[in-house]
Amino acid sequence: MLATRCACGFERLEDEEVNDHLLAVFEPDDSIGTDGHVHHERDLRVCSCGFSSVSGEKLDAHFLAVFTPVNFVGNDGKKHMVIA
Repeated sequence: MLATRCACGFERLEDEEVNDHLLAVFEPDDSIGTDGHVHHERDLRVCSCGFSSVSGEKLDAHFLAVFTPVNFVGNDGKKHMVIA
């Protein structure tokens, strides 16, 4: 089942999924994850940390895992998490 809403009020759009929204609010400008390492797509579905995926969705899940702070507060100062 696809996520459709974020706690901040964002709702899935025809051209933007909730995961796209979460990546936009959590990914830091320097691409440094919560683990202290740089994470960005180096090659097709390959992260600079060495993580490799067979799908874009799995790579997005990797980025969300390393960029989402424990308190779920995004770069805009609002709380962001899937609610439906």
